[in-house]
Amino acid sequence: IKKRWQDIEALLDREDEMSYKLAVLEADKLLDHALKSMGSGGNNLGERLKLMSYKYPKLRNVWPAHIMRNKIAHEASYHMSKGSARNAIFQFKQALRELGTLL
Repeated sequence: IKKRWQDIEALLDREDEMSYKLAVLEADKLLDHALKSMGSGGNNLGERLKLMSYKYPKLRNVWPAHIMRNKIAHEASYHMSKGSARNAIFQFKQALRELGTLL
């Protein structure tokens, strides 16, 4: 997880929107992987977040970042700034820390 996270953060060092979008997509996937590996039920990340938010209340803070991921995946014309990408990545990082999978 640590190596994958370093790769995600490296994407933010680039100066192009596609890298920012990819960083958000990859962070979302990494969080989903972490929740699955913890045995969380649910058919998708949204369901897993709802289920695990009772045990880890701070996971609720990652919802805006997950919604951003959905917009990237489903809206071809969605644009994002480096600042909004950094904020989303911060939220994913906090979620992974809450789960104890990232220090």
